[in-house]
Order: sequence, then C-alpha cells, then structure tokens
Amino acid sequence: MKGRIISHYEIVDEIGRGGMGVVYKGRDRLLNRDVALKALPLPKLAADASTARQRFEREAQAASALNHPNIVTIYDLIFEPDGDFIVMEYVDGQSLSRVIPQRGLSLAAAVRYGLQIADALQCAHAAGIIHRDLKPENVLVSRQDQIKIVDFGLAKQQTDFTGTMATEEMLTTPGSFLGTLCYAAPEQNRNGPIDQRTDIFAFGVLLYKMLTGELPFQGKNLMELLEAVNRCQVRPLGELRPGLPPAMYGIVVRCLQIYPADRYPNVADMAADLRRAGEEGESTGQIPASTYTARYTSASNAPETRTGSSSASFAQPPTAGREKISIGVLPFRSLSADEEDSYMAMGIGSEINSALSRVPGVRVASHLATYRYRGNDVPDLAQIAAELKIRYVLTGSLRRGGNRIRVIVELADAEAGTVLWSRTYDRDIEDLFSVQEEIATAIVRATGGELIRAGSERADKASPDQLDAWGLVRKAYHFWNYGFYPAGISDSLNLLRRAVQLDPEYANAHAFLGLYLIEKVVLMLSKRPEEDRAEAQAAVDRAFELAPNDTEVLENAGLVWCHCGLWEQAVHALRRAVEIAPFNLVAWGYLGFVLGCGGQQVRTANEGDRILTKLITDTPEHPSVPYWYFFKAIACIRLGHFEEAVTCASRCVEIHPHFYIARFILANALGHAGRYDEARAEVATVMAINPNVNEVLAKREATVIVRDDQLAELQLAGLRKAGILPALSMENKNERISEI
Repeated sequence: MKGRIISHYEIVDEIGRGGMGVVYKGRDRLLNRDVALKALPLPKLAADASTARQRFEREAQAASALNHPNIVTIYDLIFEPDGDFIVMEYVDGQSLSRVIPQRGLSLAAAVRYGLQIADALQCAHAAGIIHRDLKPENVLVSRQDQIKIVDFGLAKQQTDFTGTMATEEMLTTPGSFLGTLCYAAPEQNRNGPIDQRTDIFAFGVLLYKMLTGELPFQGKNLMELLEAVNRCQVRPLGELRPGLPPAMYGIVVRCLQIYPADRYPNVADMAADLRRAGEEGESTGQIPASTYTARYTSASNAPETRTGSSSASFAQPPTAGREKISIGVLPFRSLSADEEDSYMAMGIGSEINSALSRVPGVRVASHLATYRYRGNDVPDLAQIAAELKIRYVLTGSLRRGGNRIRVIVELADAEAGTVLWSRTYDRDIEDLFSVQEEIATAIVRATGGELIRAGSERADKASPDQLDAWGLVRKAYHFWNYGFYPAGISDSLNLLRRAVQLDPEYANAHAFLGLYLIEKVVLMLSKRPEEDRAEAQAAVDRAFELAPNDTEVLENAGLVWCHCGLWEQAVHALRRAVEIAPFNLVAWGYLGFVLGCGGQQVRTANEGDRILTKLITDTPEHPSVPYWYFFKAIACIRLGHFEEAVTCASRCVEIHPHFYIARFILANALGHAGRYDEARAEVATVMAINPNVNEVLAKREATVIVRDDQLAELQLAGLRKAGILPALSMENKNERISEI
C-alpha cells in the first residue's frame, strides 16, 4: 500500500495491523498534515457489506462529533471497492500496551493516565456513545505524555458484522484475542444489553494492567479464561502490587463486578475516587491481606462510607466487631464417574460462591481461595476455616443417575463443629446451565437466611457488655425476629443507642435505630409518636448520609420513609437495594410491603403481592417469613382478597404469637370475611397484650402510608363490620374492652 493514493491521502507506511484492520500513516495532500488511515475489511457477502457500511457510517458520524483532547478526532470516511477507510488524527507516539512496563506503571503515572481516560469516557458517555472495546491497544500515548483513545463507537460495528474475524484472529494470533476477551464485560460475552458500565468494567481491567503489568483474569485455555471473566474471578491486586492506597484496591474491585448494578453508576464517581486515591500516595510497606482480598459487593460487604459524599464505599478490613458473617464455599464434589459431572458440580459451587457474595452482611472467601480444597473427600472443616479466616463452611456433592441429578448441601459452623442446615435437591437435566443456576439460587436463598439467623443467635447469647456496635445491632435484630414482646422494645432501642454511642459513624446502627423507633410508633407503643417518628426519620437520614449504597441502610430507610409518608422515596430506596444485592431477601420483603400497601395504584399492590408470594414460596425457612406473611395479609386486604389475608395473617400469628399487630390485621381480615366472632377474639388478645391499641392511632398509621383516606379505611373496615372499632376509640376504650 505504500505510495498508494486513497482519495487525496497518500499512504506513507503501515504502522499497525490486527484482526479488525490495518492502520497506515498517511499524508493529507490538501491540508498538508499527517493522518492515520484505518482500513476496515468488509463482510464477504454483498448484502452484509452494504448493511455494514450503513451502520459503520452512522457510528463514525456519531464518533466524529466527539471533541475532546483525549479522543482521537475522526476526519473523514472513504468507501473503496476493496475496502473502507476511516481517516483520523495521527498521534506521534505508541500504544499504552507498549508503554506499560512488565511490573506496571508508577501509581502517579497510572492515575495520570487513568484520569485522562476517564475524562474521555465521560465525554463520550454524555454524547450517548459507548466505546465497547477499551483496551491498551486502543489507547495511545503521545510524545507529550497525552492520552488519545481511538475507535470510539466503532467496536459495535466491528462485532456486529465481522464475527468471523474473532475466530480467525483466535487461530492466528491468540494472544491478541485473549487480551481483548479479558477486557470485555460479562454482559458482552453473553450478548446482553450494554451501557456505560460496560466501559467501566474495561477501565477496571485497564487500571489493573497499568498497576501490575498483568491481566486480572487467568485460565489455562480459552474456556477457563472465559469462565474467569464471566465469574469475575480476579487475582487480588494486592498480591501483585502491595502498598497501594486502600481506596485503589476498592476501585478496581468495584469496577470488576459481574453485574453492572454493582459497578460505579457513572465514570464521574469512579474518577473522583481515583483522584482521591492518587492524592493518598503509595506506601512502602505491605498492607493487610484482608484489604486487598475483600470483595466489594455494593455495601453487602463494604463498610459504611465515612463521608457525606454520594460515592460508594470501598472494601476495607473490618474494625473489631465490624466483622461480617464469614463463609467459604468449598468446591462441590462429584460422586459420579463421568468427568462432565465434576464440571457440573464445580459450576454449581462457583455460582453459589458468586451469589452469596451479594447477600448483605456476609463476607465470602474468594473462589480462588477455596479452589485449592478441590478433591478433599473428607475435609477438615476446622482447619479450612482457620486458614480462610471464616466461621461457616458450605459443602456439597452431586450424583447423576440417568437424566436426574441429586445435589446434597450442608452448612456447618466449623468453629462449633455443628451442622446448621442441610438440604437435598433433585432435578431433571434438560438445560445444564439453567439447572446449575436454579439449584445455586435455591441454595443461596436458604443459606442467606441461615447465616442471618446464626449471626444474630451468636450475638443474642452474649452479654451487651461484651459486644461492640456490630454485635449490639445483631442482638437487637435477634430480638425483633425471634424474641419479640412489647416490654422488650425499650431494651432493643437501648442496645441500638449504645451502638450509636460506641461508633457514631456506623451507619447500620443509625438505620436500625430508625427502624425500631418507627416500629414502636406503628405498634402503638409510643407515648410521643410524632417525636419518635421524627427521630426515626433523622436516624435513617443520617445512616443514608454515611452509607448511601449500603443495602441494609437502604432497606431500613425505605421502611422508615414509608411510615413517614415518603412513599416514592421509600420505593426508590428499596428498588435500589435489590438492584445492588438481588439476594437481599429482607429488602425484597420490605419492597413487597411498601408496594403492596402504600401505592395508590392496583398494579403496584399486585406487584407487591407477587414479590411476597415468591419469597414465601421460594424460601419458607427464612427468618423473615412471619413478616412476609404479615405484609402479604395487608396487601391482600388492599386487593380485596380477604380469605387469603386471613390465611396469611393466621400463619404469621402462628409463627410469631406475640406480634400482636398481625392479630390486629387478622381481625380486620376476619371482619371483611364476615367471621365476626373470630375477629372479636383476636382483638381481645391484642388488647390483652397492648391496651394502647385504638382506632385513632390505627387510622393515622394507615393514612400516613397510603396517603388516601378511602384506601386507608380498608385496613379498618373489617373491624367496623364486626362492631369492634367503637370499643377501640380513645373516648370509651376502657368501658368497652370487657364487652369485647
């Protein structure tokens, strides 16, 4: 091609070649300037070529509108019979892949380049353009040490119409192909929807490469590498580059999350954290291993932020008592002779490991850390727990018989040497991957509940004097879930106030304090309901300020905001909580409640009812089940399903007999169903437990949530039909209780 004239551009020399095209240095003979020409091969079929050209032209036109000092400018498009050319700004320099030394760049250089790349991404994303193929080969470094990114907006056209190129490149230059694969987010490999968070994943890989000189994912072959990428099995950054600012480890881990919702929501937040990490500087000593091995899971495992900023927190070593419930998922064993069953067993265990990391309050040993225990027929759980610094261990085995598989799972407390829970799952094998995912999901749902129960039981057995803030919060949590009685509410609030005093910046202490204050109001036990409501809202507002992405903060704040009349704000917080951590079943339950009783649209009530039904069906042993039945009973009354409301409220009362507000709802449902004598009997029990229950308070709480008098009346109309409410009025309550 040297010396050839393309339009008014003269080819000077070839400067780069790859599977997606050849790049030449050229000379613009009209404007007398150097340019770069990229020749893009066309699909072999004429029809595909025509479509490809149209799509390519649209993409290039959009990309050419980007005007940023860190983005290579597109000058021209040229269509030739034997190929298409894109004419770009020529950068006198080399690719970032050649600039990164074997052991990585200095922290200052990595931050300097990273901020320039982030600035360019932010500009493109604002224009609605996603790069889709960010990697060192597409990042140029000029002789003036300025970053220039190429091929903005063009990757989509390349992957859409030159799919065979990937195969050809894999066969001829596998190193290049595998390098590209490592930068593609899991949703790209699965042909899922992509957005700016897809580029954020690639940025995380790029930042890791700049800091270490190596890629974060490893595999002996293409399939192993693809699995490592799709499961985000990242080599801990701190093992290769100790001494970095702790925030830097968190940035990389947050960028490299499987699910887009767990990554940074935008480049601006990521860049702000990167800038702060750069200002901290690099230390000369080693940092604790737990700092760089902790996984960020959108506040499921991350400690609360210590500032009022909107950016999320990073994984840090927990302070004394802040340690989360810890578990390791050992590689599942195959009891069959077929080698494929071993892969299936390993796949289920890996799915569980990944999903458990999204359960709030649970620290999960990394898949790489547990992989070395593969093949242990009778593992020494106590030794493994000590080595991994965990308390709970999940083990499992798989056996196949024809087209059926049986998976047996066991959750053990390795420290106590006891089995907490075990379950057997039998399934037909129709779709291997869907069966793996289904079993893993079922196990994670059940295991998450068991871990919540175990953690709260441990705290409950300890004296408050022995507990720090985290333990005090869990002890209060255990009371509400298992030992509820009206006189003990003050004790739980005292525990939480003490937790706030011990650690004023522990967001969950504020969040649970707000939750139980509002519950005191809802349960009609408060002597100053409006003051308690205001304090509850202030507490969760403070918690949200400290940790805006902590799912436990979001779930508790959502419930409090709902009871403070802020329904839309509550729904937003709870939807955000389940988006961040889909296995946070407590947040799902609160979302079901808020939608089921608070919305003024029937569709939202139906959505809440469906959520609660699924929770009860899928996870009947979860510690929150009695509350889910209670929430569903309220939603059923809202929808006019009175007999179903009776069934749900009765089930709640059966499990949690002292939770008298459920009896109040049960009485209302019975009245709606015409079962008046039963309704009166339930109210008599309510009044025996809490004589303060009355019509005025009940109507006020229902109205605050629903914000509609007519809809609120549904939660009392059954009592009126049974002739109960007059006896519960403030004026004549004492005279009529005996009659009830």
